[in-house]
Order: sequence, then C-alpha cells, then structure tokens
Amino acid sequence: MPNTPQEENLRYRRLFETAYDGILILDFETGRIQDVNPYLIQMLGYTKEELVGKELWQIGAMVDKNASIRAFATLKKDGYIRYSDLPLRTKDGDIISVEFVSNAYGVNGESVIQCNIRDITSRKTAESELLQFQQDYVRNMYEMVDALTKVVVSRDAYTYQHQLRVANLCVAIATEMNLPVFMIEGLKLAALIHDIGKIGIPIEILTKPIALTQVEMGLLESHVQTGYDIVKDINFKWPIAQTIYQHHCRLDGSGYPNHLKGDSIIREARILGVADTVEAMSHNRPYRPSLGIDAALQEIENGRNTKFDPIVVDACLKLFRKDGYQFPSIS
Repeated sequence: MPNTPQEENLRYRRLFETAYDGILILDFETGRIQDVNPYLIQMLGYTKEELVGKELWQIGAMVDKNASIRAFATLKKDGYIRYSDLPLRTKDGDIISVEFVSNAYGVNGESVIQCNIRDITSRKTAESELLQFQQDYVRNMYEMVDALTKVVVSRDAYTYQHQLRVANLCVAIATEMNLPVFMIEGLKLAALIHDIGKIGIPIEILTKPIALTQVEMGLLESHVQTGYDIVKDINFKWPIAQTIYQHHCRLDGSGYPNHLKGDSIIREARILGVADTVEAMSHNRPYRPSLGIDAALQEIENGRNTKFDPIVVDACLKLFRKDGYQFPSIS
C-alpha cells in the first residue's frame, strides 16, 4: 500500500534533518532561504533564524555575490546547476570549499530549489598536501641523482656531458611519443645516471685513445651491472635500476647483459638505448672522433625493428630530420 502524503513528508523531513550534507530550500522566484537543515547550520555557523528569509549573498556566505546572482538566474532557467569547488564564507569569516548542487522541482504545485552542499575542505587540504609531498619527492630524487652525477663528473667529465645530452634526447623522444609525464620524469632521471657504473672502470680504459681490446670491452660492458647494483636499493618510484641495466640490450638479443630480447626489454630502456646510440656516434669519443649525426641516424634506421624499437626510432628520426632537433651545448 503506497505511503500517504503525510507519511512521505515525514520521511523526507527525517532525511532532511539527519543528512550529513548541508541542505538549503530556496524560494524559486526570490532565491530567499525557506529552510535549512542542522548540518548546514553547523557548517556555516549561522543560526536558523539568521538564515531563513535571507539570500545567501546577504549573509555573506557566497564569496562572489555577482557570480552567485548569475548562477541563480541560470538555475531558474535550466533547473540545475553544479559546482565541484565553490568557496563559502562561514559566520566566523573562514573560507571553506564545498561541492554545491542545486535542483529546481515542484512541490504541491509550486517550484522550489534544493541546494545540497558538501564540505570538501579537508579533502582539498589532503590533496594539496599530497601534491606537495609528490613535488618534494621528485625534487629529492633529482637531488639524489645530481649527487650521483657529481661523482661521475669529478672523475670523468666526458661521461657526465654524455649523460646530460642523452637525457635531453630521451625527454624529446618520449614527448614525441606522447608518453605520460610521470614516465618521462623517471626516464630523464635514469638517463642522467645511466653510465654511473663506469665509476668502477679504470680511468685508463675510459680515456684510452685507441680501440679497446676484447678483454677491455668486456670490462667496460660490466658498467651496466655495476650501475644497477649502485641504484637498485634506492626507493625510486620508477624502474630506474632496470632502465640502467637494460639500456644496452637489443630487440634481437644481440646486446648485453644476458642477451635480453623483445618484450623483455622495458620501454624506458628501449628509448634510452636509441638516444645513447645516437649521442655516442655523433660526438667525439676518447678513442675516435665523431662519426656525425647522419651516420648515427642511419645506424638506428638500419636497426629499426631488429635492434631498436621501431616506434622509438621513428620518433627520434622525426626529431632530427623534420623538427630540427639539436643537442644542447654543454660546457
């Protein structure tokens, strides 16, 4: 058996009085407050007598009076309005943030407006604190990476400059690929220290002016394992250790270490591998002069889909051949 109008009114009144959101009932024509529930009284600090019969901007609750008047006109026209973040002023003068939803509907042949108001100040504060924590975290990671790069530059200025140029190119490639900003941040950090393991290589090998012997090449290749071991226990939020470990791996398994291939190589390492190859070939090395950017680009183009990820290669080629990318000058 359906509820009587009296029972429905009683049910609504109970919900109105006990709701954990603020509720206002406004006159449709004038916008004056007809009723207010206890939760909103507590939220704003006004008594019911101070609220009923007045407009919100008359009591100063609406921070922007003109915007509020325009919003009321829109509400009367469309019957609905919503703000995900609206500032309200309490009686004590504090500004709180609320989610504000208003609907117009008919009651006993008359139109009224119901406003549901939810205080989101605590949520916004928590979001702000989380954002600040994330910003502080990223800054701390950069400071840590900067400390590691200073270890490199104090011993081997060439490797330091190489890492900076590679990091710049990695960011450009990843941006061209429309990768998420968070991933690009991690890739940049990895690139800035991708050769940190070379601190374990004798300086006479790093600066040898002629081609390395097979034994020396084997020792040089160990830098990826050393680099991985240095950073693996640092609590990065990105796969920096694996990026360092895999950046000399190739899709066909011809790289090192452990001859990883195909999907076993993470995307960050694929990008770093291409950028590392292009920078190394197009700049002077201790044992040979620069081979030039054209030769470097031809190398990755020849290795497209065999050694190097085709998507990464295409992005890199576009940067240099169409967009005019140039390595930054580093002193």
